Parts: sequence; C-alpha cells; structure tokens
Amino acid sequence: MTVDVSAAVESSPTGVRVLVVDDDVVICRQMAAGLSSAGYQVVTAHNGSRALAQAEETPPDLAIVDLEMPGTNGLDVIRKLKQMFGPAVHVVVMTGHDDEASHAEAFEAGTDDFVVKPTGMSELKRRLAAATRNHRAFVEVRVAKEAADRRMAYGAEASALLAHDLNNGLAVALSNLQYLRDVLTLDGDEADALDTTVRSLRRMSSLVANFVDIARFEDAAVKPMVAPTRVHNVLESVLEVSAASLARGVTISSDCEADLMARFDPALIERVLHNLVGNAARYCNQGGMINVNAQRGNDDDSLELSVTNSGPQIPETIRPQLFGKYVRGGGGKRGMGLYFCRLVAEAHGGRIEYEASDIGPRFVVRLPGRA
Repeated sequence: MTVDVSAAVESSPTGVRVLVVDDDVVICRQMAAGLSSAGYQVVTAHNGSRALAQAEETPPDLAIVDLEMPGTNGLDVIRKLKQMFGPAVHVVVMTGHDDEASHAEAFEAGTDDFVVKPTGMSELKRRLAAATRNHRAFVEVRVAKEAADRRMAYGAEASALLAHDLNNGLAVALSNLQYLRDVLTLDGDEADALDTTVRSLRRMSSLVANFVDIARFEDAAVKPMVAPTRVHNVLESVLEVSAASLARGVTISSDCEADLMARFDPALIERVLHNLVGNAARYCNQGGMINVNAQRGNDDDSLELSVTNSGPQIPETIRPQLFGKYVRGGGGKRGMGLYFCRLVAEAHGGRIEYEASDIGPRFVVRLPGRA
C-alpha cells in the first residue's frame, strides 16, 4: 500500500513530536516526508520494540501505530505508551482491518482515534490537526496546573513558617503580659486594657494554632492520641484559662461528674472546648452566661460535651454550612474555629452539631466509647 503525499498538509505547531510505527518501510518513509513538511518532528520505527525504546528516549506527543507487526504488536505498543505517558500522548491506530473486533481491541487498549488503510494524507492530516489542538490544550492545562501547584506549595511553606514565627512571638507576649498582671496592682481602665490585650492575644494564638492544625488534619498528618481521660479535669482546665479571659460581666460554669471517664485525646478536645468557649464569649450578650457540660450519651456508652451561651441564636440560613471551612458567620465574620472542631470530632469517630436550646446557642460534640 502507498500513501498519497501529494495533498497539502495543514501547518501545525513546530515542535510537535510524532512517532510513526509501521513495519512497512515505504509507508514510514512517505508519512515522515509528508508530516515533516507540515512542521511535525517525525520519528519512525518498524517494530514495536524499537518504537517503545524511541518513546522512552524521546516522549512523543502523537503516535500513529499499525496493529499488525512482528514481535511486539500494535496493541501492546498502545498499552505501553498509555502506561508510560497517559493522556500526554495521543494515539491514532492506522490499520487495514475495519472489523468491529479490531475497533474494540484498539480502543480497549487505549487508542484515541482509528483510521483504516488505505488512508490519504489529507485525511490523516485532518486527524492529526485535531489531535494537535487537543494536545496543545492538554499541555496548556498541565502547565497551568503545575504553576498553580508550585504557587500552592510556596504558599503552604510560607504560611507554615509565618505561623511558626507568629506562634513564638505570641507565646512570649502572652507570658510577659500574664507576668505583669500577676506582679502589678492595676484597677479601672489599666486593668481593663491589660485584660483586653490578653484576650486578644489568646484569640490570635488560637487562630494560628487552628490554621496550622487544619492543614495537618486535611493531610492526615495528625492522629488523635486517644487515652482514658478524666473528663472533669479537662473541663476544669478550660474554665481556669477561660474565666480570666472573659469580658467583665460574662460568667462561665461547668457541669460534670467528678468520676466521669472517657477515651479521647485530652489536648485536642481541650482545644475544641477552648474554641467553643471563645466563640460563645464573642457572641454572648453583656452580663450573659456560658455553660460547659459533659455527660454520657443516650446509649450510655458515648460522651457528650456541650458549650451553651445565652446569646442570640444563629440564623437558620447559615446553620447547614456552619462547620465548613472559612464559613461566614454572624456579623459577616469568617473563621476556622468550628471547622477545626469538626475535624477533631471526626478524627475521633464522632461529630459536632448545633442545637438551638431554650437558653441560647448550644454546640454539642459527641464522641464514641467509654474509658
């Protein structure tokens, strides 16, 4: 069979690499001449083994493969090319077999197009022009994705470094302010100013910690260190820290049996409660109250931790997205605290929910299993 190379070939982007695989030397030579004149970089191979060796040395953008060849046949070549390069290589089968079985085998092997010999160069040219457009689009998307991935990697690394430095600075500032609050005798506006500063720094420290750990949870880099824990001790620790940070006039209390035990990561669950208490304090009305409660669940085997405040209920319109990442809450504010709480609860095999209680907003964390 001969290929008509007299038809004009549409111009194509210079540099597109085409691998022609056919055991007919004449066909290979004619196709190489016709496609090269159109601007393609053509490499030919007269058997499957040679074709794969050339592809490994110089990956092709397009491949034209005959099905029947001695040794490694065309189907094996197609499978290997797709295994090596995936969608980065567009494969066109060119064969003298036009039966349904040949079509099915070729497409199952991974070919992208199928033409039947004898094929005029004008027809082959149209197929390759379309394939070239698809390949260019694929390359553009891949390059854009790689650039975006690099930007994301840089952003993640820069954010981690920034968070580390911020956390260190905040820790020093909080430590010094707490020392000053202990050794100085302050009252009135001076005491209020110091307390407000401490609350703000605690809030910032919590935000930084949430930012770092959310990324680690999403990457499955954090696993809860679950251990039998006395729940009362965790609540007492939360109240001890929170009471000093609450605005004047807001009271906080807890309800928990002294001997209540459960299995969870005490450090993570304490941070969840700090987040929920901090959230409650921001929206609680002046002179209001916050209650932290721990009790057995209805099945007497799970643990329920709840934080309730006397502030206004959360609008129903935002409740379904309340625990999403960067969800906009009341007052138009965005935050990560509730999303962090959800990740911690789910990492324990539990969940967090919002309830509109008679008192006010209530957030309930349900954890499985007793100690």
